[in-house]
Amino acid sequence: MGWYSTAKIASNPMPKRKLGRTGWDVGVLSLGGQGSLETQKGNPAIVQRAYELGVNYFDTSPIYGPSEDIYGEVLPTFRKQVFLATKTEKRDRDGALKDIEKSLKRLKTDWIDLWQIHHLENMDEMDEVTDKDGVLGAMVEMKEEGVVRNIGITGHADPKVLTEMMKRFDFDTVLCPVNPCDIHMTPSFIKTVVTDASEDELGVIGMKVFAQGFIFDPEGITTSWELISYALSTPVSTIIVGCDSVQQLEENVAVAKVFQDLSDDQKSDIERKAKMILKRGCFFRKEHGGYGSREKLDPPVWINSKSYRAPIR
Repeated sequence: MGWYSTAKIASNPMPKRKLGRTGWDVGVLSLGGQGSLETQKGNPAIVQRAYELGVNYFDTSPIYGPSEDIYGEVLPTFRKQVFLATKTEKRDRDGALKDIEKSLKRLKTDWIDLWQIHHLENMDEMDEVTDKDGVLGAMVEMKEEGVVRNIGITGHADPKVLTEMMKRFDFDTVLCPVNPCDIHMTPSFIKTVVTDASEDELGVIGMKVFAQGFIFDPEGITTSWELISYALSTPVSTIIVGCDSVQQLEENVAVAKVFQDLSDDQKSDIERKAKMILKRGCFFRKEHGGYGSREKLDPPVWINSKSYRAPIR
């Protein structure tokens, strides 16, 4: 990985893919607001630099600390050139409408390109969100009024929840985990949600690409090249990746800008390494205890080489 020169990446174009039926072509690497901006130390310079490097999809949520506020500081100067996605964890119509009002103010924008139902976890929630007083009704209402351009769903606990939700409503996008540990799970997000959504021409956004750093292992996967290349070798539109610094952002963008589809042998080798750390790479799934299980895992590993440090998000 040391041969990737981040100093030269500004002159290379960001590869783009169609984001389903949204009418947008987005860069294959997008900025995740959770890893980058959710702490009080969130850095507006990361947002500015991402845009300069060709990132045009920006992800956030009201629950990501000051993330929406930080975007609101930076994005207004180039708002029309980027695709802005936020979410609501509310399951009821009234709660969701309050969320979108606050998000618009924090983001300093008049519209949201993508509004998503955040982290659907179980089958019971589907009846709640699709009820006449559920969040989906608020989303449709906001889309009809032009406040929201597209509607999506997200989830990382159970692929079956997302596949069932896609049958109940014609969403524009789906956001789900895409990393090589997933392929060993039954069911797999990649084999079900990603495949079904891409065939139905939904925009597919990959997350948990680095599993917040837990997927890295000195005896296994050691570079973000492996994980970014693996994720982009699936039928996703883009992947959202958070980072802790401008340097990490530039390293990830450098990988994305030289992306080439992995061979079957390369994918198999990465999957073999991932199988050794299955619980770490899929800690967020219900089978492994979800986000609460992170406390039982060893801290994420920092991988160092001569000139490359793998990001931990």
